[in-house]
Amino acid sequence: MVKRNRLSIILVTLFILPFLVINGCSDDSTGADDIDDGPPPPNFNISSITTTLVDGDPGILFRASSSTRVRLVQIVVTNPNNNNISYSPQGLIVQANEAFDLQEQGTAFYRWSGNWTFQFVGNHEPGGEEFDVTQTLSVSAKVHP
Repeated sequence: MVKRNRLSIILVTLFILPFLVINGCSDDSTGADDIDDGPPPPNFNISSITTTLVDGDPGILFRASSSTRVRLVQIVVTNPNNNNISYSPQGLIVQANEAFDLQEQGTAFYRWSGNWTFQFVGNHEPGGEEFDVTQTLSVSAKVHP
């Protein structure tokens, strides 16, 4: 009978112990301050405008707007052939939902079909928290009647 009671106690202990350990570990009050990750990265709405290049080839211009006010330090545009062009907007401050060009004034890109990738590097305004956001836009170079 004593063996049976010991066995019962051991089984009950083994059954209850995991619940006590899990419950004890779930307390998140470590006394340390929560880390502020800052504001979420901005979202960029990218659009394209078809144009004709100087030599008569089909071209494309890109514009974007940010979901929040930002200071842009660098924009890297990568075409579907994985060639990229880095554009420095000289710390351009962009208001939320204000459209801005993604290439230097007076220039355009050759219109390639496929996914174009845009990397936006900058800081939130105000606050200065850095961000590095990459987004894509699918482009069709097909001429539609």
